[in-house]
Amino acid sequence: MKRRIQIAKDGPVQEPMLPLINIVFLLLIFFMIAGSLQKLGPFEVDPPTSQTAEARPEDTIVLWFGSNGEIGIDDLTGGFDRLSSMLPADYIGRPVEIRADREVEGARVVHLLVRLQELGIEKVQLMTAMQPGQE
Repeated sequence: MKRRIQIAKDGPVQEPMLPLINIVFLLLIFFMIAGSLQKLGPFEVDPPTSQTAEARPEDTIVLWFGSNGEIGIDDLTGGFDRLSSMLPADYIGRPVEIRADREVEGARVVHLLVRLQELGIEKVQLMTAMQPGQE
């Protein structure tokens, strides 16, 4: 059985684009679902470890505390003297999550807690990393 191949006389044959567009959109949806975007802090910290984990409320202010004494909130960084200007305008009543480096001395963390209390912040959580093997 022979098949006859017809050659278009009007010009080059155009491939349908719809299947390609469908595949591109499916890949886009797949990577949107599979990928997880997380906002990074202004600098890297290495948190201490713990054995428990809790979810944080949505309105939590994340405060980064580096081993060199640098403090960061969102994209702003500075020291203790700039802490009040780095906090958002509506910080009163919102919880603060402190992500301190494991190398930060305890006395410096206490100094930060006292400063936050002076600014009117009442709810503070110190964040730690899960110990390896603890789930």
